[in-house]
Amino acid sequence: MRDLDESKVLELMQSYEQVGVINPISVDEDLNLIAGAHRLEAAKNMGWTTIEAKVFNQDDLQRELIEIDENLIRNELCYVAVGEHIRERERILESLGKRRQRGSNQYADDQDSLTTEELALRTGSSSKMYRLKRQVADLVPEVRNALRGTEYARKNLNDLLNLTRQPASVQRRVGELIKEDPRQTLRFHIDTANIEVTTDRDKSQLVAELKEKWGVPFSVMRFDRENHQLSRICRQVTKHTDCRVIKGDVTGREMPNYSGFVDHSLFLLEYFVRRPGARVLDNFCGKGTNLIAGLWMGMEMHGFDLNPRLIDRIQEVVDEHLPEGSLHLYNENGVTMQPLKDEHETFHAIVTDPPYLNCPDLYTNEPEDLSQMKQPEWEVMMREAFRNYYRLIKRSSVKDKTFYPLMLRMTADPTEDAWTKAMEEALHRQPKKPRDSVTSHEVTPEFHPVIMKMNASRRAETGMVSMDFILARIAEEEGFTLWDRTFNTLAPAAVSVSTLRNYDFHYTHKNWETTLVWIKQ
Repeated sequence: MRDLDESKVLELMQSYEQVGVINPISVDEDLNLIAGAHRLEAAKNMGWTTIEAKVFNQDDLQRELIEIDENLIRNELCYVAVGEHIRERERILESLGKRRQRGSNQYADDQDSLTTEELALRTGSSSKMYRLKRQVADLVPEVRNALRGTEYARKNLNDLLNLTRQPASVQRRVGELIKEDPRQTLRFHIDTANIEVTTDRDKSQLVAELKEKWGVPFSVMRFDRENHQLSRICRQVTKHTDCRVIKGDVTGREMPNYSGFVDHSLFLLEYFVRRPGARVLDNFCGKGTNLIAGLWMGMEMHGFDLNPRLIDRIQEVVDEHLPEGSLHLYNENGVTMQPLKDEHETFHAIVTDPPYLNCPDLYTNEPEDLSQMKQPEWEVMMREAFRNYYRLIKRSSVKDKTFYPLMLRMTADPTEDAWTKAMEEALHRQPKKPRDSVTSHEVTPEFHPVIMKMNASRRAETGMVSMDFILARIAEEEGFTLWDRTFNTLAPAAVSVSTLRNYDFHYTHKNWETTLVWIKQ
């Protein structure tokens, strides 16, 4: 009924060499081929003289089609069974000459054949949803068998579709993992299998690619949840059952507590810290994204958190995937930092994400947890934290730099190329340093930042409270110099259900977080 695709035949031959025939061909009682032309051609090319076949007559096919339709319309099947039923239904319709072939002329005079849109309509689905459900049948057979009837196959179609895009080796490992630990999410098992099975890019290549992606480091940037090996390692903590905290449900989608973007952490460490082997502190380490990014870059990382489950899980993941890393974890109060009470100016950098003000995310039931505190008490605790930062961070010597005003010409062109050209012209106009071969020398100033990511909250009739303004004031009073302020744009998941509410209250929807950088001079 359709021309052979030689590439598909070749794929089947390779599959036959590895695992043999999985799905037999279908023939009628006179041994006319009903379905399986590519499978039959692959077997011929392999030199086989026999191949397994199912023999059908018209009545058999009609009875099977009625049973499939009843199952699909009852809508009691899991996504795996639905995908299998859709595929089998289409195969039977093709055998009966009632299914229009993909790639055929949709305007041809073929009144009896059904299009995908018509098939979807008969099951009460949109054409798009019908196609997505059908894709689940692409999973390798043993994984379909492992998933069929489980909660994994009932809950999240997107995760199942993600699994269909994975190599067969990853799919098979996922099938083993869901039997070993059925508490974890399917996405978590996919990440685990990818780390175990695939050989990803090495560290230097990934960091180089990220640096290339950053381009000019503007004050407003965007970092997405990229799917590379380091992000998968981080998700071994953030998506783990013992670490995941769900704070709400938006249109059927679970909203977990905040977890950082590892690419953002890499950028902050690479751009602001820059020192191989740097001793770095994260005193509100949470799910460890900053810590794991620092270990990936070869830094010595120290982390505090009150939640023992997070501390234990971070250590487990690091022991498994970054065993050579230098990591020091403390299940202690990250404000007082008692294990470091005798240290002075021992850290090259501090990179952290304090719990957001006014309790949008709750992490533990500990009374000393900042997520449990109202603003006055929260400010007192953060003042103590900054006092300890001032004791622990090394002093920066940026005063040894020579500062010149940099004058850029105005341009209406917003592109990065135009900005780069204007910067080159401005640098060319800069005063040249005097050359004195006897007395002049290059000074490399020490730069030891305290970097903090934060956001703002709204407190009903009292209005907006911005963490960056509050913390900038506290840090200045404790002796720090505010050195840089950057913004990270976000894609908030709740925007679809918040638009009308925000309109009623004359709010815009927040899609940013702020990063402040301080130094001690």
